[in-house]
Amino acid sequence: MPIYEYVCTKCTKSFEILKTSSNDNETITCPECKSLEVKKTISSGSFRMNSAGASAPCGPPSGCPSNAGFS
Repeated sequence: MPIYEYVCTKCTKSFEILKTSSNDNETITCPECKSLEVKKTISSGSFRMNSAGASAPCGPPSGCPSNAGFS
């Protein structure tokens, strides 16, 4: 099941929604202000590419810079 990230255009709150086939057509509302004015955002990756071209997981101890995997 994919997790989608959204941001509210009214209060700027970022939040995630776990999408299943049963809630595919569900209206997304901001959990903070209940606004319907939300936009799907691009998620950051959960892995990064090392210098040899292999993937390595993000997180402790190496962490992931904000531009991990992108040039």
